[in-house]
Amino acid sequence: MTLLEKQNFAGANLNHKTFTDITFENCDLNQANLSHATFIDCTFSKCNLSLVKIDSCRFQNVHFLNSKLVGANFSKCDPTFISIKFTNCLIDTCNFSDLNLRNTSFLKSVIRDTYFTATVLIQANFQGCDLKGSMFHNTNMTKANFHEAINYSINLTSNKLTKAKFSSPEVLSLLDGLDILID
Repeated sequence: MTLLEKQNFAGANLNHKTFTDITFENCDLNQANLSHATFIDCTFSKCNLSLVKIDSCRFQNVHFLNSKLVGANFSKCDPTFISIKFTNCLIDTCNFSDLNLRNTSFLKSVIRDTYFTATVLIQANFQGCDLKGSMFHNTNMTKANFHEAINYSINLTSNKLTKAKFSSPEVLSLLDGLDILID
């Protein structure tokens, strides 16, 4: 695996480029144009991917580790082979709508004000995540793992949660949308 360390790609135009088996470590990709780029078997470790443009970008077996992603619109990515995972990331004001993210892991990430609308999240892993302000609507979260996750607000009537895993006491927040009183 090739290592690209401490590279400054801020504002760079990397569209239509292909990256295979590369680890980007401590790289700044703030406002980079990754449209139509392809990333295969890559890792972004401790990278800043704020406001990246990822229209028709292909992420295939890509791991984001301890990285910052702000304003990334993943719903504009090439959905054909999307295979991504996140560990210990800051994911803020991103959009994952209309994607099939089956088995995707967001392990121990802070996911703030992020959209998951009509997203397939079957067996997704949100273990240890802080989901403050994130919106789930018309999603399929069958067998998803929310163990030790906090600050989630999920409407039981507009999402599918069959056999999803939750932990106490945070699981009580699932009752918020039902307009009931608990003593």
